[in-house]
Amino acid sequence: MQPITAVVEDAAIKKISEIFTRKPPGLGFNETDALIIRARMEDGREIGATFYFTMKPDGTFEEEALGRSAVKARRHRLASFLRYYKLTDDVDKYKLKDRINDLKGGMVEVVPIRGELAIFVPQVM
Repeated sequence: MQPITAVVEDAAIKKISEIFTRKPPGLGFNETDALIIRARMEDGREIGATFYFTMKPDGTFEEEALGRSAVKARRHRLASFLRYYKLTDDVDKYKLKDRINDLKGGMVEVVPIRGELAIFVPQVM
């Protein structure tokens, strides 16, 4: 069976303050940025994914950072996404801010989760 795929139409990095008027409960104080990905499937349906992290001044992010286990899990999820879709092998040196356009036009896998479709991100890579 062929996996369901989608083409990334838009990818953007935004400050949490640009998305929410108040930071949602559960996000760490040091989670200041979000990578928002929007993709379209062949049948026209749109799906997306949001990854929360902290952008360093040089445009990179640190996978192994201090914080609660939920904060670490969200950073590992972003790193796993970047590795799985072969954007980088060395996440700590990957300048996400400069290379955001590399995501656009790329293919992502789509999986059903709890009755909805979502972009596939492996647990740990």
